[in-house]
Amino acid sequence: MLSCKQVATLASEYIDGNTDTRLNWKIRMHLMMCSHCRRFIRHLKITNTVARSVLAETQDKDVDEVLKKIKAATQKQN
Repeated sequence: MLSCKQVATLASEYIDGNTDTRLNWKIRMHLMMCSHCRRFIRHLKITNTVARSVLAETQDKDVDEVLKKIKAATQKQN
């Protein structure tokens, strides 16, 4: 079985669908038993979704404006 550290290292690839079937199975088995990793994966998915939506909506280079949009999108998710 994978360790929490291994799952955390593979999390982005897992979410993006870049892991093979056997590794997916190992990660899912770990997630079934580990609430901490389930929470980590859930938060990573939310972060990924928010970041992609904000980047898709904005083309400006104003950092303050981008941060405001990220905060607003995060508040909508909660």
